[in-house]
Amino acid sequence: MAKHKEFFKHLCRASRLGELKSGPTAVTGGFMHNMYQIETASGKYAIKLLNPQILKRPEALQNFLNSEIIANLASKKVPALAAHIIDGDSVQTLDGQFYLVFDWVEGTRLSPHEIQPFHCRQIGDILATLHGLEDTTALVSFEEVGEELAIDWDFYLHEGIEQGAEWVEHLQKNVDDLYSWHRQAIRSSNSLASKRVISHRDLDSKNVLWHDERPLVIDWESAGSIHPMQDLVETALYWSQDETGIVNQINFVSCIHAYEQKRGRSEVDWQRVLWYGCLGKLKWLEYNVKRSLQIESAGRTDQTKGTLQIVPTIDDLRTYTAQISRLLTWLHQKR
Repeated sequence: MAKHKEFFKHLCRASRLGELKSGPTAVTGGFMHNMYQIETASGKYAIKLLNPQILKRPEALQNFLNSEIIANLASKKVPALAAHIIDGDSVQTLDGQFYLVFDWVEGTRLSPHEIQPFHCRQIGDILATLHGLEDTTALVSFEEVGEELAIDWDFYLHEGIEQGAEWVEHLQKNVDDLYSWHRQAIRSSNSLASKRVISHRDLDSKNVLWHDERPLVIDWESAGSIHPMQDLVETALYWSQDETGIVNQINFVSCIHAYEQKRGRSEVDWQRVLWYGCLGKLKWLEYNVKRSLQIESAGRTDQTKGTLQIVPTIDDLRTYTAQISRLLTWLHQKR
């Protein structure tokens, strides 16, 4: 722990935050990176230590830099928290550890049972504003949309059996559906790859802090280009699902309607949009299977985080796909 504190003392000096007065205090909630609160002579800050395993990917550092460019542009029009720019860069490094510095802000995340139509309307309005940001349109052309590759679930299943993984039975029971859902998602992705906008891409309730009923959008690391209707539906789902994944119609429609009041209705194949919604969940599942099997893991803690995500993600996929026909009915309703 003493070594850990020494690192943060050096970090404060390197980032010109002032002398460390208290902390670091771990902040819970992150699935991939580690967040800490510190207090210095100049104020309170949130420090995000980036997962070194993710930073090994060749495109990762540039993605973080691009996401903070988007966050800074977005903050001119929507309530957004961007990282500090220090010596011209948003991503800092010290002793091989990459990190981001944020102002510490007071606020709470809403749990599913706390979310009301009022909140959903605000989120729909924010998303519509994001999709209309002119300063970000040039960034779309710089982001390549790669071909979606098949996922070899049988390989992961075999590796899980070899290692005695606790999630093997659950994966085995659902493996045929995982292949089917992925085929549907890939077919849908081909038709949604052309029309894209720049957005947050993970506007979940965990990434919005509320203070006096006012939202602040945080954690922009997933920001990039996306089909606007895919982003709209995924965001509406984030804000309308209960703890079991069942969608509340009033909250779902409230988010969609607020968006359409600002951006208008789009003619789109909603069924393809909904099936495409499986893709992010499937990729998240694969990533966590890799963490659990230590194919892509930053250590024991990271491995445990991955293991704990596997069964809930499979269950989330099953709950989501079972509701597609009902969601289609709501999306086709005239408003």
